[in-house]
Amino acid sequence: MRVAIGGIWHETNTFANTRTTFDDFRAYQFARGEWIIKRYRDVLNEIGGMYIGSRLNNFELEPTLFAGAVPSGIVTRETYERLADWLLDDLLKNDFDGVLLVLHGAMVAENAQDVEGDLLRRVRDVVGRKPIVATFDIHANLSAEMCEDADVLIGYNTYPHVDIYERGTQAAHIMGKILRGEIRRTVAFEQIPLLSVPQAQNTSQSPMREIMARRAEIENDARVISASVAVGYPYADVECAGMSVVVTTNDNSELAREYVRELREMIWARRDFFQVTNVPVDEAVQRALASDEEPVILVDVADNIGGGSPGDGTILLENLLAVEAQDTVVTIADAESVAQAIDAGIDRVVELRVGGKTDSMHGAPIQVRGRVRLISSGEYVHKGSYMTRTMMRMGRTVVLDCDGLDLVLMERKTMPFDAQQLRSLGIEPADKKIIVVKSAIAWQAAYGDIAREIIYVDTPGICTANLKTLPYKHVWRPIFPLDAL
Repeated sequence: MRVAIGGIWHETNTFANTRTTFDDFRAYQFARGEWIIKRYRDVLNEIGGMYIGSRLNNFELEPTLFAGAVPSGIVTRETYERLADWLLDDLLKNDFDGVLLVLHGAMVAENAQDVEGDLLRRVRDVVGRKPIVATFDIHANLSAEMCEDADVLIGYNTYPHVDIYERGTQAAHIMGKILRGEIRRTVAFEQIPLLSVPQAQNTSQSPMREIMARRAEIENDARVISASVAVGYPYADVECAGMSVVVTTNDNSELAREYVRELREMIWARRDFFQVTNVPVDEAVQRALASDEEPVILVDVADNIGGGSPGDGTILLENLLAVEAQDTVVTIADAESVAQAIDAGIDRVVELRVGGKTDSMHGAPIQVRGRVRLISSGEYVHKGSYMTRTMMRMGRTVVLDCDGLDLVLMERKTMPFDAQQLRSLGIEPADKKIIVVKSAIAWQAAYGDIAREIIYVDTPGICTANLKTLPYKHVWRPIFPLDAL
């Protein structure tokens, strides 16, 4: 048996004022043909899991195209069409017995609100009745079209995402069962009129802990093939935005509908617990300075790089510099400032206009004075629980010593999901008093084990926890909390 493997992965923030291009995919995760297996078979991601799962189920993987970009703005029409055409061309070249796809579920292009639904339809047109099994991020905005054209959809069960490898392995096991004729898929799906912010979606805490525990019990039913809860991605202003549930059973459609109804009702009853209120900036900074616990994590929620923000928000940096915070580290994506610091050279004192250059929503550029302490290529490898052994590239990176505050300037915004981001620059996170993370929850994969106090800060930006401040135009209405339900 031969199974094609590939995918296109992007979490699209439609409120971002930039477009995501083909170069953004090439710069982050891109492989075609045999390079997919060579690059990812030892990585603890979906592809690594699918690789080991294929060996356990006695089928060969035939790689096509895999491309992923850091969460950001809407994908250009040209980029999506180019990637989709390559994937479909590779599927047409050979006769496969099935297809394994790595998808996100919240990708938006200029010509497609629901990219995954559109892509799965195109793949289905190519492969006919052959099985398609796809993984998706827990932040997916699932659609009926996705459920119709995929035989089985398998979502992450954790946030932070530490089960990606296992979901890839699960997808391969299910594909093996389909190919052996052991299962006949029946599926039920429901969207829930609920937008939830990432900060409230931690699967180790309420309300998600109880919801995911019940999901696991349902999936352990021998009659169930897969049960997934998608918490949704609220920063994609699309019709299918919101939480959803999909359950796939073995030739038992009524059971699938029963379990979907149960999970839907369980989630809806807890809808108020998905709303959060964060700490004002001034108060957060003062609390961090006064804390006897170290390190303190200041969570810059609204400039969440993993949610598509620019990563150049300056509000917290400006406040920390004003109070002369010591033993503090802040990261900013600013290619212009990186170039200026490198031109000055090691040990030179520079004055730079830093951050706030992408839009007007995350703070204005601020004047910074510091000594260039380190210049790096910006490459490091994940050693923690998130996508272990994945190579990350921040672009050229500079560390400025700003009188006790380490300012990390990088050419490309990079999600703070592994402590190697700082350790690769000679910064030991455990030795810091304050660490600013541009994230919501997934930073815990990097610093959760050393964090002694955590303060979620009410910074401004396109990943704000106050969804009512965002200019929604396309989400289905009424929907909570935008509307009273």
